[in-house]
Amino acid sequence: MAEHPLYVAFLWHMHQPEYRNGLTGEVYLPWVRLHAAKDYLHMPRLVAEFPRLKVTFNLTPVLISQLEDYAAGRTADRAELLSLKDPAELTPNEKREILRLFFSINPDRVIRRYPRYARLFELKAEAEKDPDLFGPAYWRDLQAWFNLAWVSPDQVEADPELSSLVARGRDFTPDDIRLILRKHREFARQTLPAYRRLIESGQAEVATSPFYHPILPLLIDGTSARRASPDLPLPDPPPAWPEDALEQLRLAISFAERTFGRLPAGLWPSEGAVSPETVELAGRFENFRWLATDEGILTRSLGTWVERDADGNLLNPQVLYRPYRVRAGNGRALAVFFRDQVLSDRIGFVYRHFPGVDAARDFYGRLKVVRQRLPKDRPFVVTIALDGENCWDGYEESGNPFLRTLYRLLTEDPELKTVTFSEYLAHFPPEVGLERLHTGSWIGAHLETWIGEPAQNRAWEYLARTRSEFLQFQAANPGMDHELLGAAWRSVYTAEGSDWFWWYYSRHDPGPENPFDQAFRS
Repeated sequence: MAEHPLYVAFLWHMHQPEYRNGLTGEVYLPWVRLHAAKDYLHMPRLVAEFPRLKVTFNLTPVLISQLEDYAAGRTADRAELLSLKDPAELTPNEKREILRLFFSINPDRVIRRYPRYARLFELKAEAEKDPDLFGPAYWRDLQAWFNLAWVSPDQVEADPELSSLVARGRDFTPDDIRLILRKHREFARQTLPAYRRLIESGQAEVATSPFYHPILPLLIDGTSARRASPDLPLPDPPPAWPEDALEQLRLAISFAERTFGRLPAGLWPSEGAVSPETVELAGRFENFRWLATDEGILTRSLGTWVERDADGNLLNPQVLYRPYRVRAGNGRALAVFFRDQVLSDRIGFVYRHFPGVDAARDFYGRLKVVRQRLPKDRPFVVTIALDGENCWDGYEESGNPFLRTLYRLLTEDPELKTVTFSEYLAHFPPEVGLERLHTGSWIGAHLETWIGEPAQNRAWEYLARTRSEFLQFQAANPGMDHELLGAAWRSVYTAEGSDWFWWYYSRHDPGPENPFDQAFRS
């Protein structure tokens, strides 16, 4: 009987919430633009360097929509406008706003790499005490460095104009700042075509998520949160809008097809949150063949645990390293992959503290241990799923040494084979079914991160009241303008997104200004 390699399926999840204010047109946070300069384009370019590598990306529709606005020049965020303002015209409050935001990148890995940016950082406390203490040179250099430091090191190195600015390091001009911001737009324009090329070459699959990133189990039935947390306080009334969940998926599928020229076969439910009803709903769409979530969902579904040794390696890997068949809508079944939480979190949270090459070798070594412990006559697959943009500024050189070393090791070893999820399923459909699917997310296998605390429940109640009043208005005005009606529903769907409820959770600190609260209310 032929031996199988160990299959390795990466899912790099890319997401930002809706930062565009539907009432004012203001874009209140710059993270879509900045991650386009540092991560969203760089990640597919790295994959393209290794032709034998296969990965899966998940780009949420709400992220793609904002990327397209930047690429087309239809939008400018608040930080961009502050970057372009003459320092002599900055008010004290605007200077304080710049000080709060313009050092928002890893101090040790990024800021301190650049002597002038590091010096600006050292002077921050003095500037906070008296925003008028420093002259225009301080503010203009800060306007430049914040935007320049967010560009991927590879893209700086490949661009003579940006390399020249880094080499000079100080005394930037308004033209320099405009150049940096113009480059950001170019990176945004190049991003989606880079993913399309990988799809066409067969190196990548792109999955999708519900359009505005809602927690599907809560949207379908808010009381489902009590399955994992029986005593959890719930809003009154709890959400119960399965029709909205269906529409969020329908919009996502249509948008993905328009963007990438094909229907998505894979679904990453927002925050890996699943329930039997979620899978049933997804199964109504014939294009979906698989979805992915966390190992904690699997263990609670099976009523067992995955066991690990002192180094975190699985002792019973056969349980986790396979897809399972789960009943879905229309008499169908979907394949569900469960990520290895320990391996995924090592990339997300642990390896940033390691030299990149050492971290890659450690990860590779762990996969080799898995390979040794599994029978060779069956096609086992390790699922690695995590955020694809948020961890890299904690790594040396934005993760380049780690990713390049890891990708090289994986593509050179015949005992390991990277695959997309659809490619794997085309050869090895799931052999085992799950009779029961636990309701929860990739955070603790519960839903408490988005419902149950007073602020969260109040937000759900505000949303329920607004939605109910809008439905009454819609019923009373059957001739309502179609475009206005669509815009109103988009506002409702946006408010259903997970991120607002995430920031209302007491364990998360959005800062004293809490722009997410302001955005949710708008």
